[in-house]
Amino acid sequence: PALKSGPPPAGLKFRLAEQKDFEALSSLMAERNPSTPKDAVERSMQRELDTLKTDSNYKLFVAELEYAQSAESEIVGFCRFYDSAGLPSERKKYPSPEGWYGMGILVKPSFRRRGIARFLTEKRIEVLRAMSIPELYSIVDSKNETSKRMHAEFGFEEVQTASGFLHLGFEPGEGVLFRLRIED
Repeated sequence: PALKSGPPPAGLKFRLAEQKDFEALSSLMAERNPSTPKDAVERSMQRELDTLKTDSNYKLFVAELEYAQSAESEIVGFCRFYDSAGLPSERKKYPSPEGWYGMGILVKPSFRRRGIARFLTEKRIEVLRAMSIPELYSIVDSKNETSKRMHAEFGFEEVQTASGFLHLGFEPGEGVLFRLRIED
């Protein structure tokens, strides 16, 4: 946690996820959740990609590394964000403010500590600023010192701690709700 990340690699692009990214995104999710059966991970990822087509209040972006020496590229991370007002009430298990939430930055293990999470966070904020969204919430496990430090560096303020927010529970333990005011 005390190590600093380097700058993002040259050739890193930020774009909306597409169906063609399904395999790479599913692989990243499977690495993150090794105890979840592969077909469950794939169904979940397909639902997310389908949601992009039907819900303008849900966004899933990828960090794609394009290699200069070849025409190849690789998905090295992704981030999500959504407006909680669009969540069905049964998904709101814990009291939380309404608004846009940045959720689920995930970076391929071999690309961690290379500035990709920071890159995804910066780009996510740019998109929300362009959408004239006034603030962004984020939920972090209270034990995740690296994420808490990065949130502070971006100017997020801690709003509260609780056993859960929206649909995310932290039992045993606590989560931290952060808020960033997005200015022009």
